[in-house]
Amino acid sequence: MDSTLLEQVEAYLGKHYWDIEAMSKSGISFSVDLRYHPPGSDKLPTWSQKLKKKFDFLFSHLEDSFADKLWKLIKEKNKTEVEVYKKAHLDRRLFSKIRSDKNYNPSRNTAIALAISLELDENETVDLLSRAGYAFSVGNKSDIIILYFIEHKQYDIFVINEVLEHYGLPTLGG
Repeated sequence: MDSTLLEQVEAYLGKHYWDIEAMSKSGISFSVDLRYHPPGSDKLPTWSQKLKKKFDFLFSHLEDSFADKLWKLIKEKNKTEVEVYKKAHLDRRLFSKIRSDKNYNPSRNTAIALAISLELDENETVDLLSRAGYAFSVGNKSDIIILYFIEHKQYDIFVINEVLEHYGLPTLGG
């Protein structure tokens, strides 16, 4: 493996993924000695061992998955699961699938419907969506309409869906 590639990956991680100060406070320096050290050398770990140690550290500090965050929000908002999936206009089986698979990522519209059912504000909604790999776009009419309702604290999915249908856009929930 090319050491330049590893340096680029490390720089990318430092820029886009983790706070360098947090790593240094944890006692792990951010710079990596990428010089080749033969496997089995007792003097210094190989560059791949050092990089593996850094990845292990980063992976151990991952944030909650979509499902983990969803369950925390349900509890924080003092809602029941039944309330949430019914208000999101979702099928019980789909909700059960999300419940049983920690790594399950719902469709974008399902994630938004769940955020609406929990009456999340814009920041909470953006956070929940990002955990499923989605984001709002100012170039998307549906997103602008949904953000309007969130900003105005109007969380009736049927009203939101009526407006979406009026503009010929896909609706939320089932």
